[in-house]
Amino acid sequence: MPSMIVWGIAFATCLSMMMLTAGAKLPLVHLAMGVIIALGIAFAAILENQKLRREGAPKSVIASATARSMGFIYMWAAVVIALTYLTLFNWHEWWQWFLALALVGTMCIFYSNLLTRDAEAHQDDKTMIAIGNKLTWVQFIGMGIAIVGMLVDGKLTRYTNPQLKDWAAQNVFFTGAVGLMVLSAYVLWASRNDRVA
Repeated sequence: MPSMIVWGIAFATCLSMMMLTAGAKLPLVHLAMGVIIALGIAFAAILENQKLRREGAPKSVIASATARSMGFIYMWAAVVIALTYLTLFNWHEWWQWFLALALVGTMCIFYSNLLTRDAEAHQDDKTMIAIGNKLTWVQFIGMGIAIVGMLVDGKLTRYTNPQLKDWAAQNVFFTGAVGLMVLSAYVLWASRNDRVA
């Protein structure tokens, strides 16, 4: 329960920071805040992952915690986009991105809950863990492609055109992708070491 309270406070604080910087029309500060938040979530998840490994936690517990953190990044991005475009700016496509991010975030939480149930039953579902590993590879590659694509297409400089109001969403997409790529990279490295050991 205390961890849920901490995550709730962190979620509310992160949302507030993103909304304040977007509302103040400070795109570079907004981008920097997004990077700090996304990397903060990723590094908190990595520390939790390392702690669980040191304690000898079952693989299902480790995978569950990781999936929950990934879901947190997706849900954070979805809620930031929804609040930004419902209250501050007008961008017609926001709801499509909100739905996609919220759906993936929900799937991560669902997967995490399935693994938690396995852990409570003192089981490790190797098939579910293997599926999670493959999806993490897909996510890692996909986020890498998204980051490169956004940089090449100039998505992070859209704020220079006052008519383009999607700059805040582009910042959120980019920073979320960075956080997910870092977390995915660690998870893949750590699980590779598990297989070798």
